[in-house]
Amino acid sequence: MKNILILTVDCWNLNIGANTSYTYSNLFSTMEEYNISNIYIREELPNDPCCKRYFQIRESQIIKGLLKRTTKTGREVECGALETEKDTEGIARQRDFYNKQRGRFYYTKKLIREAIWLLSPWKSKELDLFLKEVKPDIIIFSMEGYIHFNRICRYALKKTKAKGIGYFWDDNFTYKQRPGNIGYMVLRFFQRNSLKKLSKKTNAFWAIAPKTKKEADEFFEIDCILLPKPMEREVSKQESREIEEPVKMFYAGNLMIGRLDSVKLIAEIFEEINKDKIRMSLDVYTSTLIPEELKKQGKGIEFHEPVSQSEVLRLQQNADVLLFAEAITGKERKAARLSFSTKIPDYLSCGKCIIAVGDKDIAPMEYFESEGVALCAENEEELRENLRRILTEPHIMKEYGEKARLCALKNHSKDKIQEIVRNTINEVQ
Repeated sequence: MKNILILTVDCWNLNIGANTSYTYSNLFSTMEEYNISNIYIREELPNDPCCKRYFQIRESQIIKGLLKRTTKTGREVECGALETEKDTEGIARQRDFYNKQRGRFYYTKKLIREAIWLLSPWKSKELDLFLKEVKPDIIIFSMEGYIHFNRICRYALKKTKAKGIGYFWDDNFTYKQRPGNIGYMVLRFFQRNSLKKLSKKTNAFWAIAPKTKKEADEFFEIDCILLPKPMEREVSKQESREIEEPVKMFYAGNLMIGRLDSVKLIAEIFEEINKDKIRMSLDVYTSTLIPEELKKQGKGIEFHEPVSQSEVLRLQQNADVLLFAEAITGKERKAARLSFSTKIPDYLSCGKCIIAVGDKDIAPMEYFESEGVALCAENEEELRENLRRILTEPHIMKEYGEKARLCALKNHSKDKIQEIVRNTINEVQ
């Protein structure tokens, strides 16, 4: 049995919802031939039995380590361990920190954070003992924009002499997201250097989408293996029921990096569509703070607290239309250009009509367009037209639902994707 160590930013907690750790869990939870361990750098505690052992490097302790060098920055934690009062306080502080990050001096704060990690004693005897005991044959990690995380990955590779597999699923290395922003350009310069160093220590690479592979291959002079996110459930059969008004739309996830503006635009269009009666509704489940004026503005829009991933999957099945939202205006419209949302395979496997809002130069929109599986809108006019089309041509909801279902079977079969994982692991050995 091979020992696999997976390094993640996020905690493997099934109650948090879809995140990078959830993607790995979906990949490896049924691959019993591997012994999985994890190192992560968030404050939450894990409850996912996919991993046999967990090691946590806590950012709150990293900050304390600047002042007191004997601070214990890392610890092994048990799966399903109950949070202490100290843990709860740390989680609350971290969430407050992230909520305040996006604002004035955003990139300056990011650079200061990287300086803190650089100077703090994260290379602990506890971390070294954990690496020694898990004895990884393979170390898997995402190619992140967090410089400190990439440094931890390099350290683990050097310390264990294990083979490394890196996973590209975001644009952390081009200057195309926010060209002209000085703070962004400075931070990106250091991110690129960090990823170049890590790539030289890595034996194989995965890329989550064709666009991601193309640009990563060109920049790092590598040959990524295309590894889409697998479906989490069996593909749904087409429903025979007739869809009636109000047409129920659904969205779950954060509304940062310009997504909130797209929802605001939908709210404005709903004011027209639902002027006389509610013909279309949208339920949004998010942890993002919603302005009070938006809560009052949109006729037919309801905002809810976030729910578990299992509940999200259930709610998707009850919807008529699934909303995929990225920014279409402002400085954030290129932010997701090489990412591939965890929502996409889940949406496709639902066999539901998808309405996708986003800039045409991002990987998800290119995927939707090339596969012909969503009603795509990159501006207000197209979004308004697509929403009205759903109401005037209701048969297209079933047509696009069937296209989505077939695409899920073709491109996101869990068995096929797990076979790619196995082949990569065997090849780097």
